[in-house]
Amino acid sequence: MPLVRPPTQQSTSSSSVTAQTNGLPIFKPCPRSNFVAGHNDWLAVTSPKPFLDFDICPDCYNTSFHNTRYQACISPSPAKLENVGTKCDFSERWIRNAFAWLFIQCQPDLNLMGEVASIQRDEDGVCPNFNFEDPEVKKGGRPAVKRTWYCLQDPKTGTLVEELTACSDCVEHIKLIFPCLKSIFAPVADGQKLLATCDMMTIGDGEARCLEYFDSLASVAQATLETGTRDITPLIEYIKTWAPVPICQKGNAVAGQKRYSLPTTIPEFTACEECYLKHIAPNLAMSPPPIIVSQLQYDMPATGAGFMCDLFSPRLQQYWKDAALTNDVATYRQKLIARNNKMQEINLQLGRMKQEYQQLKMQSEMHIQQCRIEQMRATTANMAWMSTGWIGPPIDWGATNAQMSRGGEFAIKAAMTLDKMTALEKEWADYWE
Repeated sequence: MPLVRPPTQQSTSSSSVTAQTNGLPIFKPCPRSNFVAGHNDWLAVTSPKPFLDFDICPDCYNTSFHNTRYQACISPSPAKLENVGTKCDFSERWIRNAFAWLFIQCQPDLNLMGEVASIQRDEDGVCPNFNFEDPEVKKGGRPAVKRTWYCLQDPKTGTLVEELTACSDCVEHIKLIFPCLKSIFAPVADGQKLLATCDMMTIGDGEARCLEYFDSLASVAQATLETGTRDITPLIEYIKTWAPVPICQKGNAVAGQKRYSLPTTIPEFTACEECYLKHIAPNLAMSPPPIIVSQLQYDMPATGAGFMCDLFSPRLQQYWKDAALTNDVATYRQKLIARNNKMQEINLQLGRMKQEYQQLKMQSEMHIQQCRIEQMRATTANMAWMSTGWIGPPIDWGATNAQMSRGGEFAIKAAMTLDKMTALEKEWADYWE
């Protein structure tokens, strides 16, 4: 994407400021969330004061800052050293949370982002969920670590809301972004270091839930600023309602959790507890409730038995909405059966292609390795002639070139297979998932 250069300072009332300034900021996945070298199109916050060591990639700038009141705060960065990697600081979750809040509050500058970027951490360090070297984090999970933990404290009873546990790093970020919410968290066990996991910021399948927690915090902060009175009761109720509910695994097998199903009418249908509460339970308030809802059953599958949620995607949720509105159970079942059949078909194809890809890669690497051996043989033979003082025949690169050619052929076939796999995955995501 070509870099859209920030214009000179202008009034926030300018007609070039789009409707983005009237609502929520726009975010997209950052293409430079990991360190990369070789780019000289980085941007930096320079007004009203520069942020030290804070880099923004052009994609994030164009998505979130261009044509907003904050575009004049950002300028191109000086050129980076050629071999030094740089990552986009705007890809970090707490930075984006800070930007969302200052955007909603129509703050005049980006200083809050700079404060969050330079936050001083205590001896426990960064949130364990952002330790990307941890095997559990790599799987999208939450590692258990021994450190000081915090819970919300109910001001009415003085008790801790133990359904949600937050690390000191997340608590400090919340206090910095929402000063009006200071002291709503209290240390667990008088600050003793205990083994636990952080529920506030999670990557993977749990990220959506964490953003919902942040939205609840923001709602309480907004109400506090508007009324001058802090009431965290809605936040506590939200946490007590949702924190105990397992997070939807979004297409992955679920085991050991409550399962909702329609065994008599649509045996192909299963849903997790979170999706039941979000997408099915509201139907109970309809008058009369849809017939399909009255046929639901729930149970705990036997140990080792798993299921997949059929409500995790917008497409599946729309299937359910249509069935609930029309009571057309037969059509709903046909859609689920067709989707399940397609999933099995694509999984079989992907499994075969993956095996084929691995074999082609191995064959390519084998021929490339053999190419190096043949190259060494030819070079050694030539050096042997030279050591005698005689002029030997020209180096015979025939065997070397043959192995290189074969390695290239298999590499091309592997790349073509990988392209087919990508196309198949895209077909599933675009038309079936």
